[in-house]
Order: sequence, then C-alpha cells, then structure tokens
Amino acid sequence: MINLFLNCPLKTGEDMAITGEDYHYLARVLRLERGEHLCLLDGKGGAFQARIMESEGKEIRVHLEKQLPIDNEPRMKIHLLQALPKKDRFETVLEKGTEIGLTSFTPLYTGRTVKRIKESSLSQRLQRWQNIVQNAAQQAGRTILPRVNPPLSWDRIPELIPHYDLSLWAWENSENSLKGMESGAHKSVLLIAGPEGGFSPQEVQELQEWGFYDFSLGPRTMRSDTAGIISGAIMLFIAGDMEE
Repeated sequence: MINLFLNCPLKTGEDMAITGEDYHYLARVLRLERGEHLCLLDGKGGAFQARIMESEGKEIRVHLEKQLPIDNEPRMKIHLLQALPKKDRFETVLEKGTEIGLTSFTPLYTGRTVKRIKESSLSQRLQRWQNIVQNAAQQAGRTILPRVNPPLSWDRIPELIPHYDLSLWAWENSENSLKGMESGAHKSVLLIAGPEGGFSPQEVQELQEWGFYDFSLGPRTMRSDTAGIISGAIMLFIAGDMEE
C-alpha cells in the first residue's frame, strides 16, 4: 500500500481532498485510480487506510475507512547532531538516517566545518531537507515524520544535553566501544558525528567536560556522513530496534 504523509489531523470516516504536489504524485506519477487504497499518515504516529473516491480537476477525493494498527517506530529516539559535510552529503545522512529509524537531525557547525548555509537561503534549504526526509519516511514505512532543525552552533550544544538520557560522540581516538553497552535503558539519545577534519583539541576537551561518552567505530576511518548513519544503526541494533 502506498504511504503518504499529509501532516494534518486525520479521522476515520472523514472525506478529504488531496491537492497540490500530493495530487500530482498520486494521480500523475503513480496513476492511482478510483477504488484503490493508500495509507495516509498524520506525521505523529497515526496511520489510516483511505480509498480513492474520485479524481477530478486537480484534486483526489478520498474516504478514510479505518485506522491502521501500525507500530514500527523505534523505542529509542536518536537525535543526530551531524557536523555539516561538504557538497550535498548531508542529504544522504537525512535519507539513510530516516530509513534506519533516526528521530531528528540537526546540522552542526564545528571549528573545522567548511560548509556554511547562508541565512538568505536557509528557509529554502530546510524545506528541501524536510522533503527528503518525508520521501524517505514514506518509502521506509515510518509513521512519525523525523524533524530537521536549523543549523546549530557549537556553543549551544549544552542546551540540548538535559533533554536526553544519553549523550555520546564517535571519535577515532576513543578506546571505548558500543559493544556491550546497555543502550536499552536509554529512551532518548543525543548523538554527535564530527566534521571531515575531526574535532579540534578544544572541542574534544569540551565534549568530555560536558559529559559525553566517546566511542570508536573500529580501525577504519569513516567519512563524517558515514559515521553518523553507522553509529545510529549500531545504537538501534543494540537496543533491539533492528529485530522483527
């Protein structure tokens, strides 16, 4: 069944019109017809089976037949603070991170972050990033739409720490491993993936002072965008969220 996020309140028994880009996707790209079913998602965990009643003009009218008992969101909520990589690699982080089950994303400016987003183009960039997440979430069958936040400066990291059970960061010089870590006890995790040039000595010291747990991803050095995705996947696996 086709999944579609509408990000609005949905209720069994309602009729509603789907317009705009969503109409184009259903009618022109997928070529769905009257009588076919799709799964409409409100972005907050609600999933509803809807039947297409008619397609006319530039809208598709659907009837919400029933709520679906879908519960495939991870128990562990991981917020990834990803040092903004070069080119469009952050988009890969968003797509793959959404597929594996990350809850939210924030691009991070560190001392060695090369790429910066201009204030004049930030709104447009955020919309593009959120669209990438939405498309990935629909493909992956997510029921809660992950959030993409505006870029965060390094000195604001301590503001986030109190909101999470565990704060950790991948570091190539760490002697610690995630293996054997009792991550199942943690419901919310703040995870940092550093820049291509690595963290500066001052940033390493600050992360340690802030109480972040450091860990290694093994003997091979990964790119910044790979490290964030792999770290998140390992945490979810340890927590049991990669099992049936």
